[in-house]
Amino acid sequence: MILIFILVYLGGLLTIFAPCVLPVIPFIFAKSDQPFRRTGLPILLGMAATFTVLACIAAIGGAWLVQLNQYGRYVAMALLLVFGLALIFPTISERLMGPFVNFGGRLQERADQQGNVKGSLLLGIAVGFLWAP
Repeated sequence: MILIFILVYLGGLLTIFAPCVLPVIPFIFAKSDQPFRRTGLPILLGMAATFTVLACIAAIGGAWLVQLNQYGRYVAMALLLVFGLALIFPTISERLMGPFVNFGGRLQERADQQGNVKGSLLLGIAVGFLWAP
């Protein structure tokens, strides 16, 4: 039984090195020299709040698309086309993602300027947008 717990723990530890986690690590380590309650906890709370909001939006949007199944298919095909074109042509990608990148940059700048709990919470929200699946 203890072997199973060790394997589960090691499996969780190895997920830290998954490619989707790697972009978040610099944000966490940048604040590691400060107290956890003032920096680490607000970052985690901001990330959790962002994930919750985005998951609710996805669930509501998904339920709406199920109700409008035929139109939802057309919308999904159009989105796939746009995202495919964005992968092929960098200028389209820059135009689509520019506002999101600028928004994240502004959040990070505010978080760095404030340097307190509120700044760490804003950094957590920005990281949540970056890391949201």
